[in-house]
Amino acid sequence: MAHSTAPRTVPADRTPRGPGLPVRCGVRGCGCEDPRQLLNAANAVTVVRTVASLALVATAAVQHSWPWLLAGYLTYWIGDSADGNIARWRDQETRFGAVFDVVCDRINCVSCAVVFLQFVDAPWPIAVFLFQFVVVDLPLTLLPMRWPVLSPNYFFLIDRLSYTLNWHVVAKVTNTTLLITLLVVLPDHQWVALVAASTVLVVKIWSLGRVLRLQVPQDTPHVPQGAATSA
Repeated sequence: MAHSTAPRTVPADRTPRGPGLPVRCGVRGCGCEDPRQLLNAANAVTVVRTVASLALVATAAVQHSWPWLLAGYLTYWIGDSADGNIARWRDQETRFGAVFDVVCDRINCVSCAVVFLQFVDAPWPIAVFLFQFVVVDLPLTLLPMRWPVLSPNYFFLIDRLSYTLNWHVVAKVTNTTLLITLLVVLPDHQWVALVAASTVLVVKIWSLGRVLRLQVPQDTPHVPQGAATSA
């Protein structure tokens, strides 16, 4: 059970950002670090990888081609990693970009999963995954934006356990690749994929409940230093 604690104000270096922009608080990942840029390289990569993956997946569906579908998956996975890395390397992380990336992830992943059904007769594992990824994980991944953080990648500033289970790089890679890997490697043991997908669903539902119970600081300009809750 989570117990909320009062947020602590982060010491700010008050670095000027320019006319009309807030000052920096000195904490990487805080929402006040948002450069408020809509047009940047990171968002451009998100658009390109989304459109390219959709085109490849559509081609795979029309031609019933596994190589085209694999190309669609790789474009999605590599592009999803690239846009985030570019945003961090170029100091272009924005709250808009975080939400935009989450939405595009669902577009790419759902299209890939639906076409994947043409090649593997595994409706139940994929149905459980789609329910988890769209119905549960989507609102769960958008909830961190209630706090003054740049993206879910920095939710460890608020709640370490929720971050580790859902937005640590290992958790994110597992969520998008585990099911497909199991269905390809163990096509005759689809129950393994179903158990894996169901387990992830349970974790996501529990995480959603946990994050919904966390206290959102009111009128707090900076994120708390450390977790706002403890298990």
